[in-house]
Amino acid sequence: MRALLACALCGYADVAFAGGPTDITDLMRLWSGVHDSAVQVILDDHSPQAAAADVSRLRTVIEPVDLPWLGPTVLYLEETLHDVPGAPRRQVLLRLSSDSQLRPQRIRLRQYTFRNPQQWRAFFGDRQAQLALRRTDVETMPGCDLLLTREGDQFLGTTLGRGCVSPPQDPQRYVDYRLQVGEGVYWFRTRQFRFADDALVQESAGYDWPSLHQARLFSCRIRWSAPGLPGDLSPLLNVDVADHGGHADFSLPDGHAYRLILHSDDWPFDASNQALVLIVQDLAPGGATTRSWTESDALEVSAATTVMAVRCGPLAPSAM
Repeated sequence: MRALLACALCGYADVAFAGGPTDITDLMRLWSGVHDSAVQVILDDHSPQAAAADVSRLRTVIEPVDLPWLGPTVLYLEETLHDVPGAPRRQVLLRLSSDSQLRPQRIRLRQYTFRNPQQWRAFFGDRQAQLALRRTDVETMPGCDLLLTREGDQFLGTTLGRGCVSPPQDPQRYVDYRLQVGEGVYWFRTRQFRFADDALVQESAGYDWPSLHQARLFSCRIRWSAPGLPGDLSPLLNVDVADHGGHADFSLPDGHAYRLILHSDDWPFDASNQALVLIVQDLAPGGATTRSWTESDALEVSAATTVMAVRCGPLAPSAM
């Protein structure tokens, strides 16, 4: 009986500490530091030509701060574009806590923004600023809480439902935010939907800045059809593109401009399934974007529009 009781208590402890103090400590360790990320717009209904455009480079600083009045475990997050140093685009305090109301238990991240961000620049490195901060200097929106679960040595999470309203300038939208943090892994995605019909109207993704020495160089053969007939394609040109966000711009004989982009494991849309992604973007205002994908180690990827077909293959095989 005593052995059975001890076993039962062990099982209870496993449940009780899922998402508990140890997980919070591990998340802080994995997430803290300076992250060099790439951010790319995938969809923007206000500016369709911006979708799949050039990648922005983002520097994210995440550090623990001592604010006992806010919570026992608080992180400060600051995002700055590489080409706009000294002007953070986002500053937020993150209060980490274990949510015992959920099964399985999760880590809840509540976000607090500064009412006057200019006053708190480089907050993590200014002890006097941290001592001066008061509850009236920050505000929060509980609907934007992020809930994280542990999967092995990584943490994955998302906002829930439609409670996180997009910025005040467009209150007709709500935000779905997803995050993945692990050893050498930092990935996030923001999507905005309309309340009226749940239509996706804006999407962007951030991921570890690609290591160029790991990229593969692909040769892409482009064929086109003047009358727009799939069976009437003629060779147009070949372009060389690296698979870690490399791109090449080209024009059809009629002057229509396009952009070709390749991604592989630098852009993990589905964190559990890496892919080789080919994007063909019409650069005209309101132009369409065509995407196709295959396995990340595939030797070929292709895509087709109404007037052209693109087929890409590596110039040299991967070293195995």
